[in-house]
Amino acid sequence: MGRRILSFGVAATHARITALSAFGDVVSISDFDAFALDPHVLRAGVNHEVLSRRQAEIRDLVQRKGGLLLCILRPPCQMQTTMGGVQDVLNLLDMANPQIVAIVKSGLRMGTATKWGLVGPRKGVTFGCVQSLGNRLRPEAFLELERGFSEGVGVLTVAENSAGWPVSFEFACGPGRLCFVPVPVDVKDSQLGAAVARMVEEHFGGSVEVELPEWVSGVSVPGAEANDARIAELEKQREEVAVELARLSEEKSRLLNFRVLLFGYGKSLLEPAVRQSLRELGFKVLEPEEYDGEWDVDLTDEGTGASAVGEVEGSEGAINVDKLRQLLEYVEAEENAGRKRKGILVGNGYRLKGLGDAERKEQFTEAAIRRARGFEYCLLPTSELFAAVSAVLKSPNDNGLKKHIRDSILSTVGPWKFTTLAETGGTASAGAD
Repeated sequence: MGRRILSFGVAATHARITALSAFGDVVSISDFDAFALDPHVLRAGVNHEVLSRRQAEIRDLVQRKGGLLLCILRPPCQMQTTMGGVQDVLNLLDMANPQIVAIVKSGLRMGTATKWGLVGPRKGVTFGCVQSLGNRLRPEAFLELERGFSEGVGVLTVAENSAGWPVSFEFACGPGRLCFVPVPVDVKDSQLGAAVARMVEEHFGGSVEVELPEWVSGVSVPGAEANDARIAELEKQREEVAVELARLSEEKSRLLNFRVLLFGYGKSLLEPAVRQSLRELGFKVLEPEEYDGEWDVDLTDEGTGASAVGEVEGSEGAINVDKLRQLLEYVEAEENAGRKRKGILVGNGYRLKGLGDAERKEQFTEAAIRRARGFEYCLLPTSELFAAVSAVLKSPNDNGLKKHIRDSILSTVGPWKFTTLAETGGTASAGAD
């Protein structure tokens, strides 16, 4: 009987392939023997509960049923969830093998390759699929992982670009397997479907499906067990290294995400980065689903009880008065409800300009500055917020520094500028320009 394959976002047709029309459908991934996925289809956003369910189904497919998961290798991208904030689209695969998937996420880089080739001799089940599709595959990303290390953690390289970085690879997930292949281009749906079906059959045609007779376990081979102790030791070390690498990679990604403050815009990119940055300064910052208002930022200084609501705007030009009008409505609504709130407009004006360009010094229009002063609101440039976060990251235990920055933001009327302790003669705050 042929193996059943579920696909989502992959244009492959075959008698054994069923297309998943929507990510939230009731169809279970773990009811199939294989799952083919193009992660870019998740960029539009996913329901948090559905995401959790799909992660568990993928775990059961791979770890319990020994199934195959085929993933198109795309450049790093993120998905918005209904719980707020953004996640890496590959988080969907986390439960298949948390350590290895973390390594893939940390090493994945954008990079189109016009010259690439298979790594012989033929190994794994992905080799045949990539070989059969040949020049109809186009690498759009690669894994920045040295071959020695990749082999040490169990990653099998199938194809490399001209620089020697993997553009197709696979690894075992317990009894199952996770395979990455380049992006199919100008491939007939039926041809791609046939390649995927053959790949799945080859996976199950190996040791996963073979049942050994009971008497075989009693047959010994001289020397086969001589290195068992060393193998166990190395396996333990590999697990420890993988866990540590995953932890360090996640922390690096978290810190590098603060750079979004300098070029980002929108609800899925800039707003989460702003909220995380304000938390780094010591504010209590709620996620949008945790409060009833429509504003982008809701923060409180728990030490003083002072609080604020904020709007976030990223623009290729200067930030004008539009968001201030919206912010005014929110602040007045809070005041009418008996809650005194500071108004903060967080702006990333001229977001595509270099940090040294003159425009970066004047990110708000004169009209916006006048209105902000009239309303007694703070105008917070994301470039200055980045500078403040950077200072805090350099001195993470300096609670006095954090307090001065929080006090300054909540007391400033008009544009805010971060100033170092040395520049302020012992304080870290700065007021309006």
